[in-house]
Amino acid sequence: MSSLPHPGQPGLLLDPVSYSRVPPKFKSELVRVGPNMLFTTNPDLIHQMNAVRSGYVRSPWYGGQRVEAHSHQVFSMVDEKEHTKRRAQVAIGYSGKEIDGLETMIDKHVTAFVDLIRQKYITSSTIKPLDFAQAVTFFTMDTITDIAFGEPWGFIEADDDIGEWCKSIESVIPAANMISTLPWLSYFLNIPIISQMVMPSDKDEMGPGKLLRNIKNVVNERYGNKIQKRDMLGSFIRHGLTKSELVSETSLQIIAGSDTTAATIRATLLYIVSNPRVYNKLRLEIDSTLTTGNIIPSSIARELPYLQAVIKEGIRMWPGGSLPVPKVVPPGGDTFNGIFLPGGTEIGNDIWGMQHSKTIYGYDANRFRPERWLENSGEYLLKMESTMGLVFGTGKYGCLGKNIALMELDKIFFELLKNFEFQLINPDKPWESKNYGMWFQSNMLLSVADRIL
Repeated sequence: MSSLPHPGQPGLLLDPVSYSRVPPKFKSELVRVGPNMLFTTNPDLIHQMNAVRSGYVRSPWYGGQRVEAHSHQVFSMVDEKEHTKRRAQVAIGYSGKEIDGLETMIDKHVTAFVDLIRQKYITSSTIKPLDFAQAVTFFTMDTITDIAFGEPWGFIEADDDIGEWCKSIESVIPAANMISTLPWLSYFLNIPIISQMVMPSDKDEMGPGKLLRNIKNVVNERYGNKIQKRDMLGSFIRHGLTKSELVSETSLQIIAGSDTTAATIRATLLYIVSNPRVYNKLRLEIDSTLTTGNIIPSSIARELPYLQAVIKEGIRMWPGGSLPVPKVVPPGGDTFNGIFLPGGTEIGNDIWGMQHSKTIYGYDANRFRPERWLENSGEYLLKMESTMGLVFGTGKYGCLGKNIALMELDKIFFELLKNFEFQLINPDKPWESKNYGMWFQSNMLLSVADRIL
């Protein structure tokens, strides 16, 4: 590994919180970012590591992603056997097979979001700015809490960050990623007096602690078959999770299921409204699609080629998360492209660099151009699609909520562009964007006009 680019070279310094990307001047697909840590932009290596029988295991980095000091959820588990067991317990819930009317549930919140915009933000004689960055978080939060608990928490109805729960998620992510970056910090969380000082507490009046308290209250009401519902929490209960495990899993579900999807929706809509060619072409496809007046079924949305190309391009151009999710090379070592990888080496993925690879996506990989998904075919297209899919992980580490996120994306762009005209109020500075391993945006101000169809 000594021949690889490394931190001793000028310009190679990664933010320990954001892991946003390896500087593009380093052309190697493997880069040393620490004494025992590599980053890769090669999708083949990620597929190799994530294969079921690869021998690679989760690194101690994952342990810092706990919501509570003494309880792990499926994402924070380091032990492979425990992780496999927990995935099996929660996978059916995430699949939607034990949730009554999953698609209808999503439709309900798309409708509520459209109604909110129409009732409060349509520009007439004066502009009524819509902060889309905030508003779309209300949509994803109501959707995921409804799927999780059988009823939404009411963000769209209030048109407000109730209890500052959305804000609290943004506040906790940087700390979690710092702990993951420095895994020895995780051990201090096992000391009760320290964990009480630094971890969220359900006694807190605001912030992550209040969010945790709300989750615990719902779990306490439901645990032990007191109330049986066919929602995700009900599925987790039926598959044997303890009360503390339920709190951790549903906390993860809300954090991961709201902000990553919201970030992708924000970025994709920004690309659409900033590009008249894409905007007009997508709207033409939408207007020519016959619907019954209800929210478009996902099955029909999946058949709209340009809509799907726009969604894929949005996911590729702006992945909802940029966490390194490192794996550990098996004890006997491994070889990739002629480079020996010693056992115990940690390898993380630079998902941003991978999704902007000119080798995979062409010379204009840094440009939002949905047509690339329609122009290519055969093995080249399969390579593009499998690489784009790594935004959701793959194999034994694939994102459990992928199907829910994609269903939301299928519907939201179709319905927003069918119903409204959007225009950036501040095109020179369309938003404020921060990355802490997850993207958080604000002040994405739009003027909205109702479409007359």
